[in-house]
Amino acid sequence: MQDTLTLQLVGKQLLSQSGSSKEAFQLTFERTSGEDFNYRCGDSAAFWPENDPGMVEKILVHWGIDGRQVLNGVALRELLQKQYCVTHLTEHFLEVIRGQLGGQDGDVFDRYRAEDALQTASLCDVIDLFPSVKLTAEALLPLLKKMKPRLYSIASATALRADRMDLAIVVVRYENFRKQERHGVASHYLCHRLSMRQPIPAFIAHSKFKLPVDSSKDIIMVGPGTGIAPFRAFLQERAVLRARGEIVGRNWLFFGEQYRASNFYYREEFEHWQASDDLVYLDLAFSRDQDYKIYVQDRMRERGEELWHWLRNGAYFYVCGEAAHMAKDVERALLEIIHRYGGMDIPENFLQQLKEENRYQRDVY
Repeated sequence: MQDTLTLQLVGKQLLSQSGSSKEAFQLTFERTSGEDFNYRCGDSAAFWPENDPGMVEKILVHWGIDGRQVLNGVALRELLQKQYCVTHLTEHFLEVIRGQLGGQDGDVFDRYRAEDALQTASLCDVIDLFPSVKLTAEALLPLLKKMKPRLYSIASATALRADRMDLAIVVVRYENFRKQERHGVASHYLCHRLSMRQPIPAFIAHSKFKLPVDSSKDIIMVGPGTGIAPFRAFLQERAVLRARGEIVGRNWLFFGEQYRASNFYYREEFEHWQASDDLVYLDLAFSRDQDYKIYVQDRMRERGEELWHWLRNGAYFYVCGEAAHMAKDVERALLEIIHRYGGMDIPENFLQQLKEENRYQRDVY
C-alpha cells in the first residue's frame, strides 16, 4: 500500500453525449496540500468508495441498530457506510440467514440460490425479501466483506500539468435478480455523490504498464471505452516530449465504443493530435453505428499487415480495458496477424518474445 493522499474534486466534465446509454465523466482532482502528484503515465489512482447513505439507513432502521453505537472505536453508521460492503453478500452471510428461514421463505431462498440469483443481491434485497431475518450489529459485521479500494487508470500526464490528475469513469449500472436497476458503488459515489472540494483519501498504485524508456520507439494502443484513459496520458506525455525537441516515435491508437455521436470520448483532443502528427493513425470501431457489430479487434485485422510491420520493427503494443472478452479477442486477433503476416506457425512464440521484451503490456480488469 502506498502513502495515502488527500484529494479534492475540482472539475467534472461529461464525456458522453446526448443519446448515449452510458454516463462517462472526466473527473479532475487536486491534492489538498497543493503539492504536485508523484505518478507516471500508466499508474492508477485508488479510492475507497462509500455506500449509499439511504441503504445504510434502511439497514440500521430495519434491524434496530443504533448508528451512533461505537464498535472498535468507530460509530456503526460510519462502519457500514465506509468500511463494509453492503451491496454484495458473502457465502457466510447466506449460510447464516438460511438458518433463520423455514417453510416458504426457505424454499424461495433455496430457489434463488440454486439459480445464482443472489450474486446480485444486497443487504437491502434480503431485508425486502426476508423481513423475518434478524441480526445484531455484532453478528452482522463479521459476515460482511471489508470495503476495498477501487483503481482507475489515470488519464493525464504530469508532464503537461503536475498539480492535477484526470480520471475517465463510466457509471456502472446493472439489474439485480429482481430486475431492479443498481449502480456500481465506487463509480456512482465518485461521479454523483462526491462534492466539489470534498476531501477524499486515495493513493497512487504504481504500475508496470509504462511507456518505453526509449521515447523513439513506436507504440500501438488498444483502448475501447474508458480503457482510453492511460493512452490519453501517453499521448499527452509524448506530445510534450516532442514539443521539447526530443525524438519521439509514432503513435497508433485503436478506440472503440457504441456510437460515434455520443461515445467518442476526447474526440477533439485526438483529432488535434492527428492534425499535429502526434497521432499517426486513429482507427475507430463504433459497434452500433451499422447493422453489424465492429470492434477494435476487427479494425486490427483490417490493418494487420501494417500492424505487423510496426511490431517487426520494434513497436510496443498496449491493451487497456475489459479483461473477460475484449482483451482476449484482441490477443486472438494479434496472434492471427502474427501468423498471417509474420509467417509464423506458432505465433505464441513471438507473442511470448514481446512479453519478455516488455513490448506487450496489458492493463485489464
